[in-house]
Amino acid sequence: MEKQVINAGLLGTGGPINLAVKHGNMIYISGLPPFTPEFTQSMIDARKNGQPLPKFPDMPFEQQVRIVMNNMKKLMEAAGSNMDCLLKVIVWLRDQSQSEIFDRIYREYFTSPATWPARTRMQAGRTPLDMGLEVDAVGYIPQAPKRKTAAKRASAKRGAARNTVRASRKRPTKPR
Repeated sequence: MEKQVINAGLLGTGGPINLAVKHGNMIYISGLPPFTPEFTQSMIDARKNGQPLPKFPDMPFEQQVRIVMNNMKKLMEAAGSNMDCLLKVIVWLRDQSQSEIFDRIYREYFTSPATWPARTRMQAGRTPLDMGLEVDAVGYIPQAPKRKTAAKRASAKRGAARNTVRASRKRPTKPR
């Protein structure tokens, strides 16, 4: 079993990380920042040219949450899974007073409360580039139910036929 890098067509930041890796049926998602493709490209360019990283753009917290959650969803789907298969999520908020906004949006990404993953949410002393949040997760890829092979189906049919023959050979009991 080898580790497989999952990027779902998303740009990395040019830093020494992969956005997600899959090993067996497990998926490990790195801390996802609320970076737009344009901002990510500007970070890649700055790193490549040895320049300081650009300032994180001023954007509403709700927009940041949606960027992070949409990217997480893309990564899970690219790995062959879905958001309901997340097992553990860790959320770092720059400002804990925004937790209600985060929770309202977060709930939209799951089919029911029964599918919510275990979660830790905390206020970070300071987030990288002073962005509003960063989220990482661990999930799994659901396994399809095992299908019976043709040989197993034939064996099951033979067994059922034997049971039918045996049942027909039994003598009926006389009522008392």
